[in-house]
Amino acid sequence: MRFGAVFVAAAFLMCASMGTAVARQGRRAEGSEKANASANCFDPSDPTEIRLWPGTAPGAAGNDPCRDIPYLKMYSPDDAHDTHRAAILIIPGGGYDRLSDAKEQAPVGEYFANTLRVKAFVLYYRLVQKDGTYRYPVPMWDGKRALNIIHHDARELGVDPSRVGVFGFSAGGHLASTLALHPDSDFELPQRDAIDADNTTPAFLGLGYPVISMLPSEYASPNSLKHLLYGYDGQALDQLEHRLSGQENVKRDMPPVFLFESLDDQRISPENSVQFAAALSANHVPADVHLFKHGEHGSGLSEGIPEEQAWPGMFQSWLNQLGFIGHAQRR
Repeated sequence: MRFGAVFVAAAFLMCASMGTAVARQGRRAEGSEKANASANCFDPSDPTEIRLWPGTAPGAAGNDPCRDIPYLKMYSPDDAHDTHRAAILIIPGGGYDRLSDAKEQAPVGEYFANTLRVKAFVLYYRLVQKDGTYRYPVPMWDGKRALNIIHHDARELGVDPSRVGVFGFSAGGHLASTLALHPDSDFELPQRDAIDADNTTPAFLGLGYPVISMLPSEYASPNSLKHLLYGYDGQALDQLEHRLSGQENVKRDMPPVFLFESLDDQRISPENSVQFAAALSANHVPADVHLFKHGEHGSGLSEGIPEEQAWPGMFQSWLNQLGFIGHAQRR
């Protein structure tokens, strides 16, 4: 069954206008941030970690495994004998300057692998430094390369190249949506090889409490905007703010979308999701949108959170309806 042949009607829950006021993202506890940072370092001795480039990555400022080497962490089902599984690229959030919430990393990778029975890959992309190193378009280079690797090396990885989707949380949702909205762009990657020639378009786009807008007047996340577009100004800044605002770039032929968000999100305005959902509907893009009354930003699988904890089951049902998993998985 060719994925994408089934269209799912957009489902929207009614919500009241949220206004423009939203609390800004609070800082994480310093000890927790340091612990997470140390866990996000490339380990060449780990066979489940895949370096995105065999040598120095484009635009790399050094070879620090905790800063300069983008890579994938692979999670496989316990009985991964099938060599033709669907795959999901997971992109965690953190405001583009850190990957600060471990709940969006290993727990999601393990859940997708062992419950959805897919090959899951968590992307550890380069993060914007205080001096602006690794600002746009570097995260997009890393995200595009990750998709291309999974597609190009599908046989070696045990993946069906026609069923490679992407799921992003928070700022990672912005990166994921940018890849889906601009599938033909290489974001001016300065060097290319056979892997980059694959130019993979994700089979679906999954989003959890995502950053969508880069427009200050339309609910942009101040942190993500400040970090990703560090140092840009004038016309260049204006053009990028519009190009990287998902609600302005939806096209009818983009892949189907699953999205969840809570209307009481205190760190990213839920209007990001509301506006994106409206743009999807206006362009007749198949989508399954869930706007919960209550949730918690950065919660990953949302375990123990009333209402929002239902999203993984909803996502699984959606993938089954599309033929992305289920009977297609067992062929």
